[in-house]
Amino acid sequence: MEKKYVCIVCGYVYEDELPFEQLPEDWVCPLCGVGKDQFELREV
Repeated sequence: MEKKYVCIVCGYVYEDELPFEQLPEDWVCPLCGVGKDQFELREV
């Protein structure tokens, strides 16, 4: 299992080289537009 940040609204899985924690506070989900606060750390 790998730990990933997943959007709880649309299910988008953040998979980028930049760690999720280092994204700017105004970053939004590229699929549904919600903020970082709508993402959960999950094992996928």
